[in-house]
This record gives sequence, structure tokens and C-alpha cells, in this order.
Amino acid sequence: MKIGRLLILVALILLIAMLAIFWKLRQSAKPGAPGASASSPAAQQTIPVVVAAQAIHRGTKITADMLTTVDLPADKVLQTQLTKPEQALGKRAVRDLSQGMFLTEGDVAEKLTVGSEGSLASLQIPPGSVALAIPLDRLSGVAYALQPGDHVAVIATFPFVDVDEEFQSILPDKVAAIKPPQTSGGQESGPTLTAEVGEGSGAVGKTVEDETLGISLYAVPSEPQRARLSTQMLIKDAAVLYVGTFPRGSNMTLATAEEGNPQPQQGNKPQGQKPAEASAAVEQQNAPDVITLVVTPQEAVVLKYLLDRRVPFTLALRAGGDDSDLSTNAVTLSTIIDSYEVVVPSKLPYDLNPRIDKVLPTRLRGDAVATMPPQ
Repeated sequence: MKIGRLLILVALILLIAMLAIFWKLRQSAKPGAPGASASSPAAQQTIPVVVAAQAIHRGTKITADMLTTVDLPADKVLQTQLTKPEQALGKRAVRDLSQGMFLTEGDVAEKLTVGSEGSLASLQIPPGSVALAIPLDRLSGVAYALQPGDHVAVIATFPFVDVDEEFQSILPDKVAAIKPPQTSGGQESGPTLTAEVGEGSGAVGKTVEDETLGISLYAVPSEPQRARLSTQMLIKDAAVLYVGTFPRGSNMTLATAEEGNPQPQQGNKPQGQKPAEASAAVEQQNAPDVITLVVTPQEAVVLKYLLDRRVPFTLALRAGGDDSDLSTNAVTLSTIIDSYEVVVPSKLPYDLNPRIDKVLPTRLRGDAVATMPPQ
């Protein structure tokens, strides 16, 4: 009997000891409990990092309400990340910052000036591209609809003429009068020949046969050589960096359209004009005359060459978000006649009166007089 009670007592003691050990192990496994592993996630240190609490546009001066902080594990924080809002307060955003974006040292700057820190414009050019400015007017610039961030195609027309390959001058060549050697008393004064182009010298023509008279005639041009035009899209996709002239000065900050292209002031209306005409004149006077495009280095060289050759450009606005390949064929007069079945009229023994030599746009009463570029 006594042995049975003793065995029961020993069993109870062992059970209590096992329960105590089990409880101790459960307590040591809880987060934050003494003895927990130092390498567990709960034991890692965290560091606050600065985050944009709202969207911040490039050039904007950063204030406290634009920022917040979040805690990140210390081993996940980059060395360039900002850890205190004070590191960004009063500075300007170098680029557009989206809401929730972690701020780094390169995202903010004291001043966005042209100098050691570079210009704000240069920060908007993708690596491997360059920016180049070309002339702009109302017709070539899509009626001034273009804005920074748009994408355009560049179209150019080439006026080809025939030239003398050796002289590199426009054909036809002029006829030169050759003076024979001068003589004195029947004797030649010397072995000299003098060639000169006299006043009103004619152009080199060609011989034509008149079948009616049965004689040969010498025909010369009735007017200077006409250029043969060819039009092609040279650049299919170029981003618009800015429209108009960039603001100048050492304190250049965010370049807005209003700063670069001031709106007409009420006191600048030309005298003696109707309000609508005066407003249009002032608007034209303040219109941008230059546009800056982001292109590849090779495209920049092409544009520079054509600028030097005085080849005018026309910009075509691309659809937003469209990155498809715009393939085109060069267009000449023959292309239009063949592709669109234009009929070249026959010579008839009658015509309409009055005589029409140029096709001009029809003007309606009240239309403003458009200023056409010089031909």
C-alpha cells in the first residue's frame, strides 16, 4: 500500500516538473521575451526614413506638410536616403516626386541654378539624349498647341536644284565672251587670251529643231531654274522639353510657361486698331519663336545641318502615349499625281475668264488677314 502511494507521488512530481519546463519554453519563445534570438525580425533595429506625403512637382520648395516618415529595418535603409525631414525642408525638388516615394539626397537641392549643380532643364533629359532648339512659328508649331512633355514628329521639305558639278553653281551656266589676242601693226602683242562675262550675257541653252520651219533654233531659259521639292518625316518621335525661351538669370528655378512666355498686358494694345485686332497683334508679338526638343545625338547633328542650310521644319503633334513607329514615304509632285490619281489637264482651245495663275485661299468677309511667310 505504501509503495503504491510512493509511486503515485513520484509520478505527480515528474508531471509537475514537465509542466514547468514546458511553460518556461513557451515563455522564452514569445516576442520580446528575455532570451529570444537577437537575429529574429522582432529584435532588429528600425530607422525612420523621409517619405513624400503628397505629389511634389520638380522645382517646388519643400515644406513640412509635404513630408512624413516611416520606419524601416536598419539593414534596408540606403546610405543616400534622408532620415530626417530637416534634411529636405526649404530645399527644392530636383524632379517630380510621387506620393509615397522615399527621398534621397539627389532628390532635393538648395537651388536649381545654372552653375555647378547644372540647370533644371538638364535634369529632364534622359541619358544618351540631347536637347536642341529650333525655330517655331504658328504654322510650324501646330498653332502653338505644343506644351512641354508632348511628343512631335519633325517634317522637312528639300528644294532640289541642278548645279554644275565643277562650279557648284546653279545651272544653266552663263555664256562668256572670249576676246582674241590683241595685235599691233599686224604683230601679236603676246600670247594672252582674256575671258570675261559681259553685261547681259545669256545663259547656256540648247538647240531645238522647229519642225514647221525646218530650222534649228537656240533656246535659252525664260526664268531661273525652279526647285524640285521633296518632303519627308525626318524624326518620328522627339519630346518637347520647353516652348519659348528659358528664363535667364542665376536664380533660375522652375520654368513655367507663364514665366517663359508672359501673357499680353492690357496696356500694350497698339493704337488705332479694333480690340480684336489689337489683341491678336499683341498675342502674336508675345508668341514663342523657338522650341527645344529632346533628340538622339545623330538627330541633333541632322537638325543642325539643316538649320545651317536654311531648311524649314514643320512639327506634327503625336497622340499622347502613342509610341508606334510612324513610317512614311517621301512625297514629291510625282508621288501625289501617281498616288492620288491627280489628272494633269490637257491643253484646250478654250479657257475660263478671268485668268488665274495662282491658287489662293478663298477669303470671306470678316476674316482676318493671315500673314504668309515670304516665298
